[in-house]
Amino acid sequence: GDAFNAIKVKRSQDRIQSLGYFQENFEIKQAEGSGPDRIVLSADVEEKPTGQLSLSGGYSSYEQFILSLSVQQNNFRGMGQSLGAGIDWSRYSRSVQLSFSDPYFLDKQILFGGQIYRRDYNSFNFINGERNGTYGQVSTGGGVRLGFPVNEYANLGLRYSLVTDNISLDEGIYFTDPDGEGPLGAECDPLKAGSYLCNELGDRLTSLVGYSLVYDDTNGIRPTRGQRGALSQDFAGLGGDVRYLRSRANAAKFMGFG
Repeated sequence: GDAFNAIKVKRSQDRIQSLGYFQENFEIKQAEGSGPDRIVLSADVEEKPTGQLSLSGGYSSYEQFILSLSVQQNNFRGMGQSLGAGIDWSRYSRSVQLSFSDPYFLDKQILFGGQIYRRDYNSFNFINGERNGTYGQVSTGGGVRLGFPVNEYANLGLRYSLVTDNISLDEGIYFTDPDGEGPLGAECDPLKAGSYLCNELGDRLTSLVGYSLVYDDTNGIRPTRGQRGALSQDFAGLGGDVRYLRSRANAAKFMGFG
């Protein structure tokens, strides 16, 4: 019984297109209803493939064989859930990650998601033609996130992550032994490695909580009009060994020509 509103019909079409589940030429059609004061709206949808499989490989003199495999399903079980997994492997760099998100958690308009990962990175240099390891970092972590709609155009996201890092340096290159007591007395030399790296050596635990406020009134995945903006802050220090506050903001305006 509401008055017909072409702007709201177009907005509904844009929101359905922005899901990324249906064909690009999706359109809500209008037809005369049972009387001159009635309009019937109809839509023919065709679901497009929402899964992605990526496999790549290569060879370099630096890391020799390099392999990368990732699997992503953006409409898992036809419920809008997103499930992803990825593996990267080379001689000196390896990582594995798994992620999941549900935009309607417990049948409510709440997004719930999480991820776990492990990354192992090593660097080296060449001295007299020999390869020598110089820097190593192993990161293991995970996190959870929640999202809530503020209104039709704005969303609020909350997140928490816990990450442990282990950073190491080659003692033969970056350590000195000022007391002449051998390896047990060796210390990281700031003149060789820099004071920043020397301070970061060993195990670090980062406990981080953050939020994001996102505004988006664009007209689809490939927008031609509207604007998009985001403000986010992360605070590390809710336990753990790392302390910082990081703030970020970005915005974009889309305009069509022709």
